[in-house]
Amino acid sequence: MVQLDKILSLLLRIIGCCLWIMPVYAEVNVQLLTAPTTESAQLVTFLTKTFKDDVAITTGETVLDKTNLLIILNGEAIKSLPVTHPPALFVLPQPSSIELQKQDGALYWTPSLAAQLALIRAILPATNRIGMLVSNNDDMSWLRVFKQYAAEQSIEVRFQTVDKARIARQVSELAATTDILLAQPDTDIYNRETIRFILLAAYRQNKVLIGPSPAFVNAGALATLYAPSALVAEEVAQKIRYFLKNNKLPPASRIKNLKVILNPQVAKSLGLSVPTTTELERLLHLEELPTWP
Repeated sequence: MVQLDKILSLLLRIIGCCLWIMPVYAEVNVQLLTAPTTESAQLVTFLTKTFKDDVAITTGETVLDKTNLLIILNGEAIKSLPVTHPPALFVLPQPSSIELQKQDGALYWTPSLAAQLALIRAILPATNRIGMLVSNNDDMSWLRVFKQYAAEQSIEVRFQTVDKARIARQVSELAATTDILLAQPDTDIYNRETIRFILLAAYRQNKVLIGPSPAFVNAGALATLYAPSALVAEEVAQKIRYFLKNNKLPPASRIKNLKVILNPQVAKSLGLSVPTTTELERLLHLEELPTWP
């Protein structure tokens, strides 16, 4: 019995020494590099509730001291990002011209063109020709990949480089030679100043627009796929969890678990019979589609 007590006492001393030399857990500092906005405030609230005391969530327009991970939410934040910076997670609509450094990661929240094409085929199965407006600075390599992908499904994609002074006429000409227009999330083309001209030009040709966002659908586009803000926040949290576990960010990815928004009034005005959003989401198998383009 005495011998057992000595062994237990020795074990307790060893355990005590091990605990003493173990490093104190350091709180991870995650910063949203952005000006204060409703969007950033909601994300901060969500992440703070999710990680509680394990992660300190802050915001700021310049990189703060002791930041372990940056969250980049928009192009303006990219402009203020120093060349040498902590690991950064870029949460953007789609891939941009910025080059990710080795320690960086990315989460893209707009649907891929492959996903939007699946939506088009579910809504209008007879579609043979798709028209798309593109910018002068667009990377045509990924557009060619999409064109080839669509051609494999017997669908022709026609591109029209935008001239902003003639955008309404260009939309009319493109709509006249295609079955449907597909809008990508390019704010140089699709914005508050152009939305009315684009939609009116499409309607005059009795053609519909798919995409690029719920705001456009509410304004008069027929439908689009989109990622709800709550889903984006959860995906960001998953990236942070990966960082906490592995001390690095995972490879760039795109959200696939998307929702459908549909404008039934537009469908009715054009004499279209389309499935409901619930039916469309059941028909689409987005997880099986290519992530890019």
